[in-house]
Amino acid sequence: MKEKEIVITADSTCDLPIDIIEKNNIIITPLSIFLGDKSYKDGVDVFPQDLYNFVDSIGNMPKTTAVTPSEYYDLFGKLTGEGKAVVHIGLSSAISSSYQNSCIAAGKLGNVYCVDSKSLCTAMGLLVLKACDFRAKGYDAKKIASKINSLVPKVSTTFVLKGLDYLHKGGRCSGITKLSANVLGIKPSIAVDPKTGVLDVAKKYRGKMDVVYKQYIDDCLKNVNKIDTSRIVIANSGDVSPDIISFAKGAINGKVNFSQIITADAGCTISSHCGPGTLAIFYINK
Repeated sequence: MKEKEIVITADSTCDLPIDIIEKNNIIITPLSIFLGDKSYKDGVDVFPQDLYNFVDSIGNMPKTTAVTPSEYYDLFGKLTGEGKAVVHIGLSSAISSSYQNSCIAAGKLGNVYCVDSKSLCTAMGLLVLKACDFRAKGYDAKKIASKINSLVPKVSTTFVLKGLDYLHKGGRCSGITKLSANVLGIKPSIAVDPKTGVLDVAKKYRGKMDVVYKQYIDDCLKNVNKIDTSRIVIANSGDVSPDIISFAKGAINGKVNFSQIITADAGCTISSHCGPGTLAIFYINK
């Protein structure tokens, strides 16, 4: 029997660069972004700088909404109707209903396998790329989903914030409520629990931001011998200087030879909760 063509789909929150998305034939399902009463699609007709301009001019925070079951159903139905199998990787179910909505749609169809990344941004994107790797090896959709599920607990998802306002007001991290947004000098590192997908404060840095970035980068690479060296990601939400990105690349190259170092820009969904100046190092542990 002829093997079904396998399509990898992912929420826009995977934040992979467009050239990588196109090269791997990944289909993106965009979350919705509300700036006031106007709705936009993440990465389609709205971008992070639009969010920052909105907050600066209006003072209100942007809002995000999940991909709806009907939107997933339309996409999955079209693909399976063409005789294809789908592996979908969604934003952490602990912070969005997108994954649950994808499961609702998949439950009405066959040959659709949904994975809860329990992660976000390009940490989630690393799982998407692993799914593409497994597809290239000839695995069927069910096996790809199973192998990705086994990798979920191994993903390291941390980031350091330049400011607290966005995440505090967005209410996405319970640990932020323990900190005063006005505490002078505190720059928290946030970690996603790989078992639950919940965000919490991992470490509190103090000092000038460039120093904090470098301390964070060094902390991320302390156990580099335990990292899967196929890929590592340096991601930021804007307002991080090229010198810091170069420093991160140099620190990584000085530790171990990764097959691929990806630099990525956080999309609107992530940026709307983290704000500008957020830096992240993402990788998968062995």
